[in-house]
Amino acid sequence: MSSSGLQRRRGGNKTSTTTAPSSNSSKPSTDSSYDHDTDNYTAANVGTDHKIGYDARDSERRESLKLPLLTLMEEVLLIGLKDKEGYLSFWNDNISYALRGCILLELAFRFKISLVNDPARRRFELSDRLIEVIDSEPTGEVLLDEALKIMKNDESNLSVTNWIDLLSGETWNLMKINYQLKQVRERLAKGLVDKGILRTERKNFFLFDMATHPVADKLSKEYIKNRLLNVLVQRNTDLDTVANDQFPKDTSFRYLRTISLVCGAYAANVLENVLLSLNYDKRDQAFARADELLNDFSEFPFNTSHQSPLGIGLNLGQEITSELESSNSNELQLELIAAVLSVFARMDSIL
Repeated sequence: MSSSGLQRRRGGNKTSTTTAPSSNSSKPSTDSSYDHDTDNYTAANVGTDHKIGYDARDSERRESLKLPLLTLMEEVLLIGLKDKEGYLSFWNDNISYALRGCILLELAFRFKISLVNDPARRRFELSDRLIEVIDSEPTGEVLLDEALKIMKNDESNLSVTNWIDLLSGETWNLMKINYQLKQVRERLAKGLVDKGILRTERKNFFLFDMATHPVADKLSKEYIKNRLLNVLVQRNTDLDTVANDQFPKDTSFRYLRTISLVCGAYAANVLENVLLSLNYDKRDQAFARADELLNDFSEFPFNTSHQSPLGIGLNLGQEITSELESSNSNELQLELIAAVLSVFARMDSIL
């Protein structure tokens, strides 16, 4: 990008090295503003004719975030784990790919990544739109920080599908095989051990020993199940009734996070573990509802006006609309969430 062009820097004036031009500078200081879609940028000449643009609301959004104890990836893994045995089903081929998608979702919910703000993006499918890193500050979660570093160090902006393929190793591009995130499930399990949710044991499987991670805090898993059942079974969805210290009432994007968890668990083929306590009819209804949610939220704008013929979650669209309005959310982040869910919606044709 030319040094005289407008460069975009997210998060407002955070650096102390930037100084205002002196009053006797040969180049006069000018201020300008730019408003496109939902982003408002300001630009000012700093020292020279070099311009820096920023969205002042980004830092406010990040500071106001209220995060739950567990990430989306950890919740999906916890749903899939057998409580006593402490390992996932050996026949599950989908979970690795779904977990990488959940990494992108979690980074989007934390305002770390976004779709590239290009009006021409609307000519492409959601999953083919390009991602950029807008905040590279560490999150404190090892996997998220590793993925963020990989994405930041890549000079080219790649699409949603490209990044999920690269992070999961489902790619033929040998030049970027080092982008693959390895031992994701094991590292997620160890993170849950550190948080007191799982414990570590070693079991013998005939020819080899393997570390397993049985559930130590069964209440944490029940919290997740109750939240999912509230969305998939109840006539009116009310997350206040299932709030807890791990997922409190003031959690940012709590309804959209829960829908993303439903879709992630559905794509990872672990949602059935949540529905085992239901009878066959209720279980079929819950699966049908999960399919509806995946279809409604894998497009943008979200289809919040859809009323389920199953008579489930009749108020969900209103809750989502209110949540997004109160959160002052960024359209590009929401579009990215829809893009990841659109990849989940067609995973059977990908894998």
